[in-house]
Amino acid sequence: MGKRVINISIGMALVAVFTGVVFWQSQKENTPPGLLLASGRIEGRITTVTPKVAGRVTEIAFDEGENVTVSAILAVLEDKALSERVRSAKENLDALGHQLNQAEIELEVRRKQLPLHISQAESALEEASARVDKSSAECQQAKLDLQRYEELIKKNLVSSQTTETAKLRVTAGESSLLETQASQTRAEEQLALSRLGELEVKAQTAAVDTLYCQNSQARAALSEQESYVTELIIISPLKGTVLTRNIELGEWVNPGSPLFTLVNLEQLYLKVYVPEPDIGKLALGQEARVYVDAYPDRSFPAHLSKVANQAEFTPKMVETRDERVKLVFAVELRLQGNPGGVLKPGMPADAVIRWQEDAAWVMPRS
Repeated sequence: MGKRVINISIGMALVAVFTGVVFWQSQKENTPPGLLLASGRIEGRITTVTPKVAGRVTEIAFDEGENVTVSAILAVLEDKALSERVRSAKENLDALGHQLNQAEIELEVRRKQLPLHISQAESALEEASARVDKSSAECQQAKLDLQRYEELIKKNLVSSQTTETAKLRVTAGESSLLETQASQTRAEEQLALSRLGELEVKAQTAAVDTLYCQNSQARAALSEQESYVTELIIISPLKGTVLTRNIELGEWVNPGSPLFTLVNLEQLYLKVYVPEPDIGKLALGQEARVYVDAYPDRSFPAHLSKVANQAEFTPKMVETRDERVKLVFAVELRLQGNPGGVLKPGMPADAVIRWQEDAAWVMPRS
C-alpha cells in the first residue's frame, strides 16, 4: 500500500511537470515580451495536528472540508488513568497543606511560649539564688552565735540550754541552706531546658520549610497532571480548512499520532515549473497573476516567493542542448489573498509572471 501511494505521488508530480512544460511550449510562441507563462497546481502549507498525550476519542467537532478558527476545539480525548492521577495529586496536596498549617500553628505557639518560659525560668533562678544567699547568711550567723555561746558557757555566763538552742539553729540553717541550694540547682536546670527550646524552634522551622518544599513539589506535580488533562482537548492552531480527519469515535490515539491536517486558505501559493532557458529571467518579488478555470475572467495577484536551487524532471546525464531544454525548476508564486476562500489546494491554475516592469499584462489563452 505504501509503495502504491509513493508511485501515485511520483506519477502526479511527473504529470504536473509534464503539463507545465507542455503549457510553456504551447504558449511560448505567443507570449508577449517581458512575460512568462507557467502552469501548475495551487498548494498550501499543511499543518498536521497531533496530541501530546494518549487518550480515547470521545468527541469529534469537525470533518473534512469544514472551516475552523484559531483555538477551535477539533476533538476531545479521555484518559481515565490520567484523571485518577490528577485526583491522587490533589489529595496529596490537600494532605500536605493540612500538615503545613498544623506545623505553622505549632511553630507560632512555640515561638511565643519560648520567651515566656525563659523569663519564668530566669525569675525562678533569681528567687532561688536569693533564698540561697539568705539561708547562707542565716547559717553563718547561727554558727557565729554558737561560737559566742560556747565561749560564754565556759565562763558560766549562759545556760547550757541556750547553747543547745544555738546548736539546733546551726543545724536548721545548714539544712535550709542545702534545700535552697538544691532549689537553685533545679532552677538552673529548668533555665537550661527552657533555652534548649530555641533549638526546638529551629528544628520546627526546618520542618516547616521542608513541608513548604513538599507542598511546592506536590503543587507542581498537580499542575503537570492538569496540563496533561488540558492537552486532551485538541484545538486548532490556525484559521483554516480541515483537509483530512484521521480519527474515529472510540479510537485510542497515542502521542504524535496525526489526527487532522489543516491548511490556511489565506496563505496559498501556486507551484509551477519553469524550463531552464527561462529561469534566468526570474527574480524573487516579481509580480504575477494567477488564473483558474473556475473563474476564467478573474485574476489573482501574486509574487514570486521561491525558486528551486536544483532542476527537476531531468535525465541523469545531460549532454545535448535539446536535452537541456527539458530541465525545469520549481517556482512558487505566493498569492496575495484569497477573497471569499474561492481558491482551494489542488486546483489547476495558470500564471503570468512579469519579469520586465513595463510589460503589459495578458491573459493566458486556453
